[in-house]
Amino acid sequence: MGERKGAAARDLLGWVLDRRQILIKLGAFAVTSPAIVSCGEDGGAAGNDTIGSGGAGGGFGSTSTGWGTASSTTAASGPTSSSSTTVGAGVEGGDSLDPSIFEDAASCSMTTTDIEGPFFLDDNEIPNDINLFRSDIRDGHPGCELRLYFRLLDGQNDCEPIPDAEVYIWHCDAEGYYSGFDNQDPSTPYAGPIERTPDNVDRFCRGVQLSDRNGIVGFTSLWPGWYAGRPVHVHLVARINGSTTRLITTQLYFDADFSAKVYASEPEYAARSTNIPASSLDPPRGNPAMPTMKHTPGLITATLNVIVNPA
Repeated sequence: MGERKGAAARDLLGWVLDRRQILIKLGAFAVTSPAIVSCGEDGGAAGNDTIGSGGAGGGFGSTSTGWGTASSTTAASGPTSSSSTTVGAGVEGGDSLDPSIFEDAASCSMTTTDIEGPFFLDDNEIPNDINLFRSDIRDGHPGCELRLYFRLLDGQNDCEPIPDAEVYIWHCDAEGYYSGFDNQDPSTPYAGPIERTPDNVDRFCRGVQLSDRNGIVGFTSLWPGWYAGRPVHVHLVARINGSTTRLITTQLYFDADFSAKVYASEPEYAARSTNIPASSLDPPRGNPAMPTMKHTPGLITATLNVIVNPA
């Protein structure tokens, strides 16, 4: 595969502190931003066309915290428009994101789990790496603004909200590249190892937030580009703050026609908007986790309840 050229250098300190404000919540610093969520039921074996099993299991890394630590981070507010910022859940000591934006769960069916994938990155395993607790995860990369709103619910307790959970998302940029790893070719299906060691210091399109008292987190990102062999998707894992046991490992998918419309209408994707393989658009068979989507020019929003079994 061809190695991606020109990884941009960053001022790490400024990057960590940018757009953040301190918030103390239940003894930890809570961080917020817009986020997207999806509900589903447990699926079958993993693959390009079917949903995998990946659910609860090991921690995010080799330590009890991972992704840096919540207590060393600052809270941020996400955007309110495509050019300004929106207050996310938990900002200024309150829960400012209205839970009514989420659809009521028709039943407390568990959200479908999925595999972690090869491009997971735990910053706690990398000496002097930046802290991933942040709301705006774009790092200056071009692309249609994507606001993701998740509500984490306890499927064993009448879908009660789960507060103070770490929710970590990651996905590729508008050109189909993941941050942190070299030797990627979006035009060719990935055939490398299932676990990889990071190759560079890029961390775009990766971030962690703590859920507020309503179980809500939010992120501001950009719409992911397509790459060969996989439908368009966003990775998500969650765990209780400080725990090493995951509440869920999953991937969020999107309607094929919705994705095709975004690629055809948003200028940042125009160069790759024709002849997109069906396998890069069609969600997996079964009952994949799929958020509720809205698209206006320059802005995409997605909301979903993520229902888990915390036992």
